[in-house]
Amino acid sequence: MGLTEQLGHPAPRQREAAARRVALRVWEPEAEEAIGAALVRAAGAETEPGALAAQLDALPSVEAGLTDGDLHRLGLVRSDSPVLARLLARAGRLQISAPVRPSGAATLAVVRCLRGAPRTGLWLRTPDGAWTVLERIELYGRAADRLDSGCTGRVLLSGPGARGLGEWERLDADPRPRECVRGLRAPDPRVRALAAAGAADAAGAAGTGGTGGTGGTGGTGGAAAPVVDPEAGRMLCAALARAAVAETDPAALESELAALLGLAPFLGPPHLALLYALDAATLPARPRTYLDALLRPGRTG
Repeated sequence: MGLTEQLGHPAPRQREAAARRVALRVWEPEAEEAIGAALVRAAGAETEPGALAAQLDALPSVEAGLTDGDLHRLGLVRSDSPVLARLLARAGRLQISAPVRPSGAATLAVVRCLRGAPRTGLWLRTPDGAWTVLERIELYGRAADRLDSGCTGRVLLSGPGARGLGEWERLDADPRPRECVRGLRAPDPRVRALAAAGAADAAGAAGTGGTGGTGGTGGTGGAAAPVVDPEAGRMLCAALARAAVAETDPAALESELAALLGLAPFLGPPHLALLYALDAATLPARPRTYLDALLRPGRTG
């Protein structure tokens, strides 16, 4: 019986065990999509608490394979899950649907949520790359902590991108991790190398803010751009490790291993298990140095 079938097994313990197995490997894109869809179906119908917790906890392991529709449908029935709340926040997109109005150092706007479920404290990006922070959400005159897909509300936005919002029609939660994952699957090695370099940039340095929901550093008009949260960092590590073991281009491999070294705090056993399959003796000097640093016992991170 395959893993997707086990996720729908009649016995709750079998379903729970199958969900826990999902996080123990890095999956190929096709398997990631199939397992993600099976997890969504299982979590949407689950009645046993232990199995449900395992299914929801496994979702970030196949995040790159989840569709916006999958997340939206599951969010309707599992709205109290913090794991799902983070995934929905990272998928957020807002459409500015009325003229914006300055409010001190911030900006008031009427927006419609096109996808995901953005939450207060979330960093959003304008189409030209400027950052803004979702400080407050009002629905029907009342404060809310999230804006669900399809809903329209009034929001207060701050940060360096807030003053120019009148020029734009939409705002997106940081799309860089998903863009990097897609780029690492491209047939052109130059695109893969650029995507790997972008993954390192997306990670930045350890800190606060990020796209994980509440707890952002809003209200600081000169605030730095957000950093990748741990779940997105692990998603990038999975994509980079998967790309590295299949890489045939030396420049792209160097970029992928260098990015993994920059993401070292997010590396876990499933990613390292893939990297052990690389034969260091056959690699050029710089990629070999990066691989040695990644696999060195006692590595920091």
